[in-house]
Amino acid sequence: MLNNKNIRILINLLCALLISLKFFSYLAENIEFFFFVFWSMPYFIFLYFANNLSIKSYQSFSFILLIYFLSSSLRVFGIKPHIYDLLEIILIVILFIVCIFVPKSIRKFM
Repeated sequence: MLNNKNIRILINLLCALLISLKFFSYLAENIEFFFFVFWSMPYFIFLYFANNLSIKSYQSFSFILLIYFLSSSLRVFGIKPHIYDLLEIILIVILFIVCIFVPKSIRKFM
């Protein structure tokens, strides 16, 4: 099991990778800047609460990740998929799994 310090590091790393991946997608002109900002805001809000080790934030953000997964799936399996979208869907699945199992570790180390 992960301790609380490693949980923070893992969540910060995964969110930073997802945000930077979406930024690279913006630089490749696959998305608009407004969509990048709109897409990134929930991650910044989640990072604040996740670093405070709020169990409810992990449970709530798991639902938001399901929505992100569905929208990424539409782009990946659409007519013209990009490598950024494929990497994004992989990172979203990893972050979802982490968000599902982390509350148990947080409770253990409280």
